[in-house]
Amino acid sequence: MAEVRLTVLTPLYNRKHTIYRVFDSLMRQTCKDFEWLVIDDGSTDGVEPLIRDYMRQADFPVRYYYKENGGKHTVVNMAYGLMQTPYFTILDSDDAFTDTAVESMLAGWDGIPPQDRDKFWCVVGHSVDSLTGERIGSLFSENANDLSHPREPIVGEKTAAIRTDIARRFPFPEPEGTTFVTESVVWAKVDQHYRQYLLNADFRIYYQNEPDSLTVAWYRDHVQQGYVSNFIWKQSMLNDTRMSTAQTLKTIGQYTFYGVTAGRPTGKILSGLDCKTYRFVCALLILPSKVVRFLRRFRGVYAQKGD
Repeated sequence: MAEVRLTVLTPLYNRKHTIYRVFDSLMRQTCKDFEWLVIDDGSTDGVEPLIRDYMRQADFPVRYYYKENGGKHTVVNMAYGLMQTPYFTILDSDDAFTDTAVESMLAGWDGIPPQDRDKFWCVVGHSVDSLTGERIGSLFSENANDLSHPREPIVGEKTAAIRTDIARRFPFPEPEGTTFVTESVVWAKVDQHYRQYLLNADFRIYYQNEPDSLTVAWYRDHVQQGYVSNFIWKQSMLNDTRMSTAQTLKTIGQYTFYGVTAGRPTGKILSGLDCKTYRFVCALLILPSKVVRFLRRFRGVYAQKGD
């Protein structure tokens, strides 16, 4: 494989009907200093021959691997052992890149002053809506990357070119009971140690309003797994991010309810929080959460009998 600087990682699961968006957008890139790493997470829709055909057509390196289904987070963990490039980015199998995405990502890294480069873990750009072409979220301020200023809140759907060496040190948890772990669980931890370099460039075309979008489809088809996923997500928010008092209390309540509904033992729910105060509040909410869970299940059973 020719030496390149960026890996475009695409976790693939039963997206034969949308993967063309990824490939076509990569073929249109103004900079070809990348490889495409496709990891098939147990697809059953016969997508492999299509990827093999893309490999023959591509004017950039393509690698394809198959694994048993475990979820996107397990794909990323597997990719850490396969990537040799200094940077990588994740492009889902139902989205696409703008034509200048790779060029802008690498230019962003090259534009960071050398003496400051080790302080940043990713270069972040915007996404645009596939239907309207409008940017999702607001522009970053002129002082967004000033290390002497507080970190700027990030609003809207973003895409990042990530330093591979840093990401490898923060693998995704692989909890039992779910095949979905939101990326925020890990990126919030990385943010405690490094900064994000923010660019007002459009990286991704985001297909967010389609009924078969990855997140929408997953939560529709995996309701119970969703409670486990959200439990892990809220745990990360409480342990790894700073929030207002009101937001913290709300998140503790959500964390407790998701843990109870997912069937996690009380001891495990409480021990999952680093802060003693949070654990105390959580303990007070265990019983109410169980009551709410019971009432919701009772209402569901009653509704089914009424049908």
